[in-house]
Amino acid sequence: MARKTSGFNAWSGWVAFAAFTLLTLGILNLMMGLTALLRDDYFVTASGDLLVWSYTTWGVIMLCFAGLQLAVGMGLLTGASWARYTAIGLAMLNIIGQIGFLDAHPVWSSIVIALDIVVMYALTAHWDDAQGLGQPMSMTEEAEWRAGETTGRHAAGAPQQGARGGSEGSHMGPA
Repeated sequence: MARKTSGFNAWSGWVAFAAFTLLTLGILNLMMGLTALLRDDYFVTASGDLLVWSYTTWGVIMLCFAGLQLAVGMGLLTGASWARYTAIGLAMLNIIGQIGFLDAHPVWSSIVIALDIVVMYALTAHWDDAQGLGQPMSMTEEAEWRAGETTGRHAAGAPQQGARGGSEGSHMGPA
């Protein structure tokens, strides 16, 4: 039996890190999009073009994508599950998109791809631990939870008041 706690642990720090990294990626993509729109001569390739589109088209795409990354990064900071799934999808798409820039700026694109991989790791590894769902209840806590369930005293997943008057399971720090 697992419970939801309101405390923080090491993995919830990874989620916050992913959120701030996604916000940073959004700002970087915003700058890249503006540069592609305003300075065609900035990105130099052997063919004079990107892998797929012109610089103007790519600039507009990057600006829209940056807006999505910024919005989803803010959603991650609130702990919204939809933001987690959306952020993973955006990170995957950004990796694919950065491949289009590899010819123009291989180091920049490689760094952005690495940051996207870190975001995906932070949002997929130990998600239950980050949300406080992976911590098992003790036998006493499970018995109290079941007793409350049969009498209708609490909502599912809500922390219960213990004998000391505190909220059981709402500790700070790693378990």
